[in-house]
Amino acid sequence: MIFDCCPEQKKKKLISLCETRWVERHDSVFLFKDILEPILLSLLKMEEESSDSASKAHALSSSISQFHFIVNHFVLSRMLSATHDLSEKLKKNIDVSQAIANVTSVLDLLSKQRVNANDNFKILYSQVKELAAKLDIKEDIPRVCRLQTTRNNVPYSTEEYYRRAVYVPYLDDFCNSLKERFESHKETVASLQHILPEFCTKTDFYSLEAAFNFYEEDLSHKEVVQSEFMLWEEKWSQEKSENLPKTAISSLEKCDKTFFPNIYILLKILAVLPVSVATVERSFSSLRRLKAYTSESRLNGLALLSIHRH
Repeated sequence: MIFDCCPEQKKKKLISLCETRWVERHDSVFLFKDILEPILLSLLKMEEESSDSASKAHALSSSISQFHFIVNHFVLSRMLSATHDLSEKLKKNIDVSQAIANVTSVLDLLSKQRVNANDNFKILYSQVKELAAKLDIKEDIPRVCRLQTTRNNVPYSTEEYYRRAVYVPYLDDFCNSLKERFESHKETVASLQHILPEFCTKTDFYSLEAAFNFYEEDLSHKEVVQSEFMLWEEKWSQEKSENLPKTAISSLEKCDKTFFPNIYILLKILAVLPVSVATVERSFSSLRRLKAYTSESRLNGLALLSIHRH
């Protein structure tokens, strides 16, 4: 249908909004924004045809042809563009210290956008108005009531309304969500990462004390760990900085488990601290595989065995 309405359009098929894969969710939002005009034209054409899909097409076209829908979609696309590369990175085999460093970079970028919210939204809003004019959609705001109770009534221009009621709150919530997801790890990792050769040569054992107190039950006596840390520091102080391992996994490969047992334990903890949880995604993938080969009566038990096979 998109090809019939817009033959020159290269992208002709939407991507479903995946519930478990964040990168695919980013891509689906970007694609919807890029082909919004062909989608609306396709829905309008379907309305004209006397078919069972005409009523559904009318409902969808009425929803996406609202000015506030376009504003919200553009804001969402702008926010997700800042985290697309981060989501790609989190899919790979990285330790939590790298993940938090990447998240911090994204938060710094979003903080700058928050400071310059007026100028950034002005550019975004001009793009929204350009598309709305092309689709013949009137620039308006949702209905406001005389007394503000549950609505966000901003008594200013249309642009000012969407900046204060949509863009800024969404940006703040987006930053807070990232902080809530990763800040809980930050204090532990900030202490644990001093065990890495890249940092241990520039610090002392007291920088590691917070991590030691948290994992005390898994380690030897404090003085033993302190002496072991000093030996570990001495080992890497003789190496050139470019030869020092930068991650927990690469440090683990260079650590003698018998000579540095406590350092080995701390490195192993740092290497396996979860960055994200993939249990739900694994369950969906396992369920699809099992449905193809098994009957319904055996599905639940085999699904549990497959998901928790380790």
